[in-house]
Amino acid sequence: MINLEKLKKVKTTFPVLLAQKAISKNICKNLISEISSSKGFDDIIMGGRSRINKGSKNFKIYLKNSKYSSKLFNKFNSKNFYKKIEKIFKLKFNKKAWTNLYYPKSFNQKKFTLKRKVNSKELTKLLGSNYKNPILNLDIDFSVSKGGYRLRPHRDDVNRLYNFLIYLTDIPKKNGGSLTLYQKKTKKNLRKNFRRFPKINELKIVKEFTPKQGTVIFFKSTPNSYHGVKRFKEFNCPKRFFIYGSYAFNKPVIWSFENNNYFPTIIPNKKRMLTSFHDSNYLLKKTG
Repeated sequence: MINLEKLKKVKTTFPVLLAQKAISKNICKNLISEISSSKGFDDIIMGGRSRINKGSKNFKIYLKNSKYSSKLFNKFNSKNFYKKIEKIFKLKFNKKAWTNLYYPKSFNQKKFTLKRKVNSKELTKLLGSNYKNPILNLDIDFSVSKGGYRLRPHRDDVNRLYNFLIYLTDIPKKNGGSLTLYQKKTKKNLRKNFRRFPKINELKIVKEFTPKQGTVIFFKSTPNSYHGVKRFKEFNCPKRFFIYGSYAFNKPVIWSFENNNYFPTIIPNKKRMLTSFHDSNYLLKKTG
């Protein structure tokens, strides 16, 4: 269903793998048909993205009625498949690249990251301070976005280890909707902190990936894994169908780079909002 042998290393500031035509046109068309036929989406976010999220009632109904989506989900939602991804990253990137300090003790197929409304103190308590022996799970959503959808530059939640994106449609470059990778504008060899939502003038574009049918992208959710989506203009082109997901811990991921460890802190905020909307900072703690 997905050809992992096509994954190639992308030259950027954090570990990224990309494979073109990793999924056949026929399978992409069937996945699009299933998403289009869905009678229930969980939410509409970022100006026009409708999605069906793992863990919801809609998701269970969707999989029951969607042969190809169910098959893809079952493949990704397995310890063996995760291990294959982990192995490929280890082969493609040397030991000096970003690595997670603590490895998962188990893989929970039923678990998913629960999004709830909390303030920063509640979120800090929820995440805890014991980072060892995390439990791993798959988070995934089947999505379609219409004109107006965009995603500002950011780093994903602190509990995410690997993120992935599967494009199901071809979108002309002029219509936007491209995944854009960024890096900090700095001459420092070693950064002491990485804010989750940096200011746009602090970043410069490193890579852009125009949506191409069957393309699969995996990347480590490292402290510097800044990415976003340019505004999608739905004009004389199909809707932007895609699948987005991650392998996530039940606690924050502690990252190591060149023998230096980075630990997350939640930025103080009294406002109660979804866990995924909170700002955070990865701070350097030197070990050598």
